[in-house]
Amino acid sequence: MNKTLKIVLIVAGVLLVLVLVAPFLIPVNQFRPAIEEQASAALGRKVQLGNISLSLLSGSLSAENLSIGDDPKFSSAPFLTAKLLNVGVEIPR
Repeated sequence: MNKTLKIVLIVAGVLLVLVLVAPFLIPVNQFRPAIEEQASAALGRKVQLGNISLSLLSGSLSAENLSIGDDPKFSSAPFLTAKLLNVGVEIPR
């Protein structure tokens, strides 16, 4: 095996390990308050999120227990609730 091929394989292996390990090393939930604040400001309604998780392999972000408040003039119950929300990115081939 020539030297260039070894280097390419090592770099590819390191990148693969990083993609697999990164979601466990990035504390995605620390961004939850900022995400809730930005979403609430954008929608003009209170947004609450539960646990957030990230998957680099599938290119997706998941949030549990999503709740978007309704206009108090209409109802005190949430406008929308979801047990799980998955947002993904698909790269066309």
